[in-house]
Amino acid sequence: MTAPAPPPRTAWQRHRRILALAIPATGTLVADPLLGFVDTAVVGRLGAEQLGALGLAVAVLAAVSWIFNFLVYGTTAAVARAAGAGDPDAAGRRVSHAGQVALVLGLLVGAAVFLLAEPLIRLSGAVPDLVDPSASYLRIRAFGIPFLLLGYVGHGAFRGIADTTTPLWIVAAANVVNAGLTVLLVLRWGWGIDGAAWGTVAAEVLVVLLFTVLLRRARLPLVGHGRPGPAELASLVVVSRDLFLRTGGLLLGLFLITAAAARMSAVTAAAHQVLWQVWIMVSFLMDGFAIAAQAMVGNALGAGDRDEARATARALIGWGVVGGIVVAGLLLLLADPVPRLLTDEPTILAAVATAWWLASLGHVLNGTVFVLDGVFMGAGDFAYLRTWTLAAAAVAAVGAQLAASLGTGVLGLWVALEAMMLVRFVSLVWRLRTDAWTRVGHAA
Repeated sequence: MTAPAPPPRTAWQRHRRILALAIPATGTLVADPLLGFVDTAVVGRLGAEQLGALGLAVAVLAAVSWIFNFLVYGTTAAVARAAGAGDPDAAGRRVSHAGQVALVLGLLVGAAVFLLAEPLIRLSGAVPDLVDPSASYLRIRAFGIPFLLLGYVGHGAFRGIADTTTPLWIVAAANVVNAGLTVLLVLRWGWGIDGAAWGTVAAEVLVVLLFTVLLRRARLPLVGHGRPGPAELASLVVVSRDLFLRTGGLLLGLFLITAAAARMSAVTAAAHQVLWQVWIMVSFLMDGFAIAAQAMVGNALGAGDRDEARATARALIGWGVVGGIVVAGLLLLLADPVPRLLTDEPTILAAVATAWWLASLGHVLNGTVFVLDGVFMGAGDFAYLRTWTLAAAAVAAVGAQLAASLGTGVLGLWVALEAMMLVRFVSLVWRLRTDAWTRVGHAA
């Protein structure tokens, strides 16, 4: 296992290490949603129904699979602390056990999504034109869910040992495969939305194949080390429970916003999909700093250095604030050309324009939210994140339903989303002022 870099001793060294981790991590995070961005750009040429169906299917898939992001966060925190404490065997066991859990969960969830694709779509209340293409896309993507979850463990393992470059190259290769297959299958061979789904599944398979080889070289195998013992299993269950609820609640709130858009009209659903794809993609420009926080804070607390953990958090907040302002400004300047990359339908573009300004300005707040989320992930403060993320998600869900009932259109939906981010911001800043998150030692 690669040993983590020595802890920074000056502000300059700290910022250099943050950038050394955050820049490749940002590249990885931006490359990952490009899988969805390419699908949206290609399917957007097929019309509002196909684009709206894609947005709904992707939201369902996020709600039932991104909920297992605890495999990333839990693995990162455990490996980072083990690395900081100088215990490579513990790091290897954590990766292997997480890989076993990911495979079992992936098979179960993939089968459930395949069998329940149409009922899940209908449950959202989508207009009839969106049901069949959404369900078809979802059934195909179900085959990739086991690979998706195994990929989460791979990302978490490399983040924990402060290697954010290797995942970047893996995801870049996957995006090349996805882009080529999507264009070929959708536009050349006429497979429609199904072609976009098969292209993404192929990319997910490639990611796992590459992680399997490279993690073994780093002595962090996805398989091996036997089954987890009672104590290790109990630890996995506690961390998984809190992160499961945290991520699940957040994604359910976001899904309910998308479902509310689908109940309004195909145009509203398509406009929300455009805004969401841009929002999630540029959010990842800042979330790279959250990954740096996970690794650096985890290493510092694993080594027993509370002062370094706090200094890292302060430095990262500065990067979050600056990054949020820059992203917001760029989006406001590019309000016309960026949406046109995803669709050329005038009615969709007009709907997007009503909420573009709010989605853009929201990133001023988001930058701090993302980096503090990373700080507390690295600290293993999962229970606190669970409680307040669920509260924020409830605010989003209520706001989305009000928007649908009042017919506020896309703007009302994005007011609900930004209200969710405000709740997260207040709760995270409040927690930072306490000492409760600075528990030191091998385990959080």
